[in-house]
Amino acid sequence: MDDLRRMGAAALGRGIAAGDICPVALEEAFSDAIMAHPDGTRIYARATRERARNAAMAARLRARSGGLRGPLDGVPVSWKDLFDSAGTATEAGSRLLAGRVPTRDCPVLHAASLAGLVCLGKTHMSELAFSGLGLNPMTATPPNIHDPGAVPGGSSSGAAASVA
Repeated sequence: MDDLRRMGAAALGRGIAAGDICPVALEEAFSDAIMAHPDGTRIYARATRERARNAAMAARLRARSGGLRGPLDGVPVSWKDLFDSAGTATEAGSRLLAGRVPTRDCPVLHAASLAGLVCLGKTHMSELAFSGLGLNPMTATPPNIHDPGAVPGGSSSGAAASVA
């Protein structure tokens, strides 16, 4: 499953369309990696395993019936904690927004979900996206995966760490 986690989104989508990759096995591989990673809680503010599992199961059914919604149907993605997702806290890395749970997905997440992308969770970020360094003393500063002595960089630091 390590090989799957190293593939790009387009290659994963092609593998799903060809029947070589099961979206449920793919989601499990990514979700398990999130939970097992020693810095997983510094990368992900909140994992959305149930949502991911349900989306992957639906993608598997579409793949089996030849009804994929597009080239990324069944492909897992992470979301910066700036994007509203229904039923999951969206706090933008700020204690000011702690416990804020939207009732619906923001338009871009809604569109991605309609296209079949599998939401793994919300990644940490700099507070309110106001830092080019990626530091967040309020919630968590994501690690620099390649250099533990360095900062990750950018307001999407957790998103970058989730990809790495």
